[in-house]
Amino acid sequence: MSKIKKLTDYNHLRQRIHMYLGGTDPHTQSILEIVDGNPTVVDETWVPSLYTGFREILDNASDEVIGHGHGTRIDVTYDPEKMIFSVQDDGRGIPIDYSEEYGCHLATMVLSEPRTGRNFEERGNVAGTNGIGSSATSNTSEWFKFSIVKDGKKFTQEFNEGPLNSTSLTISDPVIKDTANKVNGTHITYHPSDRVFKHMILPERFLKSRIYEFAACNPNIKVSYNGSTIKVKPKVEQTLFSKYKTIVINITDTEEKFTSKFIIVPNFVNDGEHYHSIVNNIPAFNGGTHMDAFRLTFFKNMITALEKESKKRKLYPNRSDLTEGLLIYNITNMNGPDFDAQSKTRLTNEIAGKIITKYLNDSEFYTQVIKKNKEWIDEIYQRCADRTKKKDASELNKIQKKIGKVKVASLMDATGKDRSKCILVLGEGNSSVGTGKSARTPEIHGVMPLRGKLLNVNGTPLTEAASNKVLQDIMNAIGLVIGKKAVREELRYNKVWMAVDEDYDGAAICSLIVNFFYTFWPELISDKEDPFLYRFQTPYIIADKGKERKYWDSSNYHEFIPAEWKGWNITRAKGLAALTEEDWKVCYKEPKLIPIIDDDNMKESLDMIFNGSRADDRKVWMSI
Repeated sequence: MSKIKKLTDYNHLRQRIHMYLGGTDPHTQSILEIVDGNPTVVDETWVPSLYTGFREILDNASDEVIGHGHGTRIDVTYDPEKMIFSVQDDGRGIPIDYSEEYGCHLATMVLSEPRTGRNFEERGNVAGTNGIGSSATSNTSEWFKFSIVKDGKKFTQEFNEGPLNSTSLTISDPVIKDTANKVNGTHITYHPSDRVFKHMILPERFLKSRIYEFAACNPNIKVSYNGSTIKVKPKVEQTLFSKYKTIVINITDTEEKFTSKFIIVPNFVNDGEHYHSIVNNIPAFNGGTHMDAFRLTFFKNMITALEKESKKRKLYPNRSDLTEGLLIYNITNMNGPDFDAQSKTRLTNEIAGKIITKYLNDSEFYTQVIKKNKEWIDEIYQRCADRTKKKDASELNKIQKKIGKVKVASLMDATGKDRSKCILVLGEGNSSVGTGKSARTPEIHGVMPLRGKLLNVNGTPLTEAASNKVLQDIMNAIGLVIGKKAVREELRYNKVWMAVDEDYDGAAICSLIVNFFYTFWPELISDKEDPFLYRFQTPYIIADKGKERKYWDSSNYHEFIPAEWKGWNITRAKGLAALTEEDWKVCYKEPKLIPIIDDDNMKESLDMIFNGSRADDRKVWMSI
């Protein structure tokens, strides 16, 4: 015997409700809820088909009042204890004429039979397009009552589910009376069937939030919930996000009769990002082509537009730096929206994505966004900096563990066990301090020539500084670690002398060394009682005659008068390589030192000199 069955529309709607209204099991999702006018993103649980059934009735009222413009208000009531819903509008009213062709009143047919309606051809800015919605709700209800006022007549009727073996709704005879009420409209009240809905879960805060945002998105009509009119302002961002600084993007394509408003709300969610879209007054909880286009295009182009600023700040934001904490709230209105299912949670029209992409590919648009939202841009770079520091800290730890085990080949180390007496002499190069090595006191002086270019660490990533070979040698020789406070008693050297040539290159090297120490260990530069870093002054002018040698350094060379030293050999020791071992011995025995200490202006001075973005400031400074 064949197992093939043919179900009536009534039975098919009730047995396969998920095809028409969505899932019947509890569904949990992060959504936007509005409590006392304050929106927030929460995890909410509801039965999708239960909500869609209500929304189909609201969609009908919305199409009538907003889509076709035949009314001024919509009133919603909901009793979550008894699970009774009602929606009333003051639109044209569903036609109540008796149709000889169909053998029933038109209102009865529209609200009870699938594939009936008046939006099949006039696919304008409406929500209902398939002729399924209201009949899906009525056929899955225990009872469904409605009254229609139209052209001086009041039409009242009730549907019931009937016995368990019913194959159709039990439809009462309509009651049609004259009425003095001149306001047309439709009023529907119903109770979902517990035979169909095994889980009656639809939190009032969830439904009320949907009505609240419906009112906010349609400020030109009056909307009430459970008898209270919802007060709204002319713009949705003023109603929902008045406490936030928003970025509003309005996209319009008049030819396609398409409008889409994106409201970007920074610092709205605690983690990640959240998207929420309303399409022709339907909450598209799963977005759609328009939201996909926004996600793909907006952030990619924003990063490109920020390239100049990123280069200036030496910070390069990624997508998460832009999206962190954002709410992207969207309101789209268009002709003939198509959805992935009757539950209408995702828009599928490709044209919507194309319009959004075209608009968001305008580079001038991003210039204005950046210009008008400096606070948000600063937050993006702060997140980038914080993220970079975390990443760098991990990489830095790996680098420093590796380099800490490497012996510094260029270091002629001090041999003394009491490291508090040890001094590291940093030389400009190997040839400059070559004779100085043999002149030192081994127990006290360590000598290390700097090989290679010294890095400007202003704004340089920590990992780059830690990977620089010259800086690695300095850190290893002294026992310093980037990111770790320097404790003098724990260092291998208690003092550092900078020995460089008396020229511009020498001065530059000294400045870079100071910049390095101050950037990572400012505590070493702030000790005024026992300075850590010194400029080691070597002779600039040397006069010798027989076994006698006289010296002048950069601090007193102006006192040297050549006429007073006739008969003496005069040497201008501009470079350290000109010094003999004897000269170095004198320097070590009677060192002339300039302590480098923070005068409370050092931070600003170093930033002025080494910050690549302050070229204009340097020009002014140098001209003074």
